[in-house]
Amino acid sequence: MPRALLESLKRLLEEGPYEARVVGGAVRDRLIGREPNDLDVVVVGPALHLARVLADRIGGFFYILDARREFGRVIWRSPDGRRFYIDLTRRDGASWEEDLQRRDFTINAMMADLDAFLSVGPLMPFDPLGGLEDLRAGRLRPCAPDAFRQDPVRIIRAVRFEAEFGLQMTVETEQALQEALSRLILVAPERVREELVKVLLIPPLVRSLRRMEALGILPEILPEVANLRGVMQSPPHVWDVYEHTLRTVAAMERLLGAPVESPELLDLAPRWTEIDAAMAPWWKCLRARWEKEVAVDHPRQALLLLAALLHDIGKPASRMVSPDGRVRFIGHERVGAEWAARRLEALRFSNDEIEEIGNLVRYHMWPHGLARGQLSPRIIYRFFRRTGEQGVDLALLALADTLAVWGPTLTDEVWEPRLEMARTLWRAFFEMPDRFIRPNPLLRGEDLLMLGVPKGPQIGRILEAIREAQAAGEVITREQALELARQLIDGSS
Repeated sequence: MPRALLESLKRLLEEGPYEARVVGGAVRDRLIGREPNDLDVVVVGPALHLARVLADRIGGFFYILDARREFGRVIWRSPDGRRFYIDLTRRDGASWEEDLQRRDFTINAMMADLDAFLSVGPLMPFDPLGGLEDLRAGRLRPCAPDAFRQDPVRIIRAVRFEAEFGLQMTVETEQALQEALSRLILVAPERVREELVKVLLIPPLVRSLRRMEALGILPEILPEVANLRGVMQSPPHVWDVYEHTLRTVAAMERLLGAPVESPELLDLAPRWTEIDAAMAPWWKCLRARWEKEVAVDHPRQALLLLAALLHDIGKPASRMVSPDGRVRFIGHERVGAEWAARRLEALRFSNDEIEEIGNLVRYHMWPHGLARGQLSPRIIYRFFRRTGEQGVDLALLALADTLAVWGPTLTDEVWEPRLEMARTLWRAFFEMPDRFIRPNPLLRGEDLLMLGVPKGPQIGRILEAIREAQAAGEVITREQALELARQLIDGSS
């Protein structure tokens, strides 16, 4: 958190004067030596007015989170594009201790005045609930016995805090959490979505997924994933659909460059050095793509992990056993895409996010087919024509999926064509976009009208055939494009 922001807030509070304290995650982060991005400030006074004035002074944005509770947020973007949040809210209760008792967990129920928070010396917080001791002991406790019932989204948050800070819920905490599970349905879907996205971005993700399953949370928020357990598959699959899915997630997380690796990776063939080498020429471009936000605070990296988690959810509904005893899942990718869209809509993901994840689920088998055939320029063009920029991500998902299908039985014969497929697609996308992604038009619709083609769908079909011929290297000049157009017109007449 830039010091200038805190100084601006300090001056504003002194002008009142207003009684205020920093609380929650910022205090916790200071105590563990982590730089906070967010600041929660509790005010005895007009919190919304203060938030508006602060936003004006620092050139930030202000919006109301809860008018009744006087809860406002200020967002400031630094010159390098980073976002910082300052939340100001009216004190809840007649005293500071009463306010803290209404918060989620003791590790977030510590306070400090702004002067102490700004000082360079050790921070000694106001800590009546023992949050600092819990933090040091690696213990996660709610502030009150009914904390989960009061706000059930804390059920997911508890798993997130365990993963993020290396904590462990007490037995009493787990019991209280499970008693409140049925109330998760009462939480606004947007709040569930935000907690889920935060969990997705804390490696190793599979640890949190297994924790949510063990606590009974997974069936409440992603029942389609929970239902994969026990759905058996034929070879070359090594695991049932659920365990295969978790290993696909683990592999995807590793491919995205996670600093902490999932233990499930030990079950997979060790092909990481080869994949790293294949990605190396375009690593910066790939990283930039994954870090780009598709929605506010939702980087594409989170969507890729969610797509890996959802990629096979259509299998239970499409499972069939052939006369020879082989288990098949014909059309599971189409069913899965439909189910994924419904689940993401229910969680209020944006239309762009739903489209991206839906396409990844719908087309996740396509790269496997490309690896089994001849990857000609025409086929590459058609692939990107249908998938667009997401063709890059589909290649990555296919590698993760392959590793999780064969596990330790993966052979060079299976693996090498798939790695070459991914390398070829990345090369086409990043090095030859004018050929395969956005070919420069040699002809336009008006050119075809002058050749006698009537207005209608035939114009689009001819232009598309010319673009495909460009990608194949068969048409290079405008004259060649005109000649091909004449041939196509004659052939259709």
